[in-house]
Amino acid sequence: MPEYRCLTNENNKSTELPLLRIGGTVQQNPHMRAFWASTISFFLAFLGWFALAPLSLDVAYSMEICENQKYPPDEFPLRKSYLKFKNLKTEDLYCRYGKNDEDEPTDCVDVPEAVMQTTCATDPDSPLCNKYDKLTLTRCVCTAGTDCRSVLGNAGIASVASTIFVRVALGTLLERFGPTNVQCGLMTMASVWVALATAINAPWNFIL
Repeated sequence: MPEYRCLTNENNKSTELPLLRIGGTVQQNPHMRAFWASTISFFLAFLGWFALAPLSLDVAYSMEICENQKYPPDEFPLRKSYLKFKNLKTEDLYCRYGKNDEDEPTDCVDVPEAVMQTTCATDPDSPLCNKYDKLTLTRCVCTAGTDCRSVLGNAGIASVASTIFVRVALGTLLERFGPTNVQCGLMTMASVWVALATAINAPWNFIL
């Protein structure tokens, strides 16, 4: 019976978890080597799989599909995505004084007469004299109903759909090649796609 660096039972399975006991050869310490190899590879796979999710707006901006890139607010101030926009960080509205309709707005409410007679009379260039607060728009407006949101949504659907295929295929691959070979193969293949993420420049390759 081989001597392991971990205490084992009659089935040669470790009965302890010495996290820092990482030395030794494959024959001497297979338990902790397998533990750390699987743990590190899992977190690398997790990071690679979900790396783009928190960066989706930055990726959308680099692809130039944001609503305010395709339709500059100076030229298209009445876009519905602008009229309904609310900055989640500052809670400021694009329509400084409200919308003319809560559900289906077509324009912002005009500047109140009281503001026109006081602030605007003394300072016509004051931001309060403009019913559109364009500065409250974020760098990438990607709200519901925009092409930008559709692209990000389709990318999410494609991501989930691919996991279904992988999960079905993994059963056969694990039985045929073993967990070590399959995990190494997956990590190698995934690293190629993670590297290719730097070349994203259009919606089709973002979804792919």
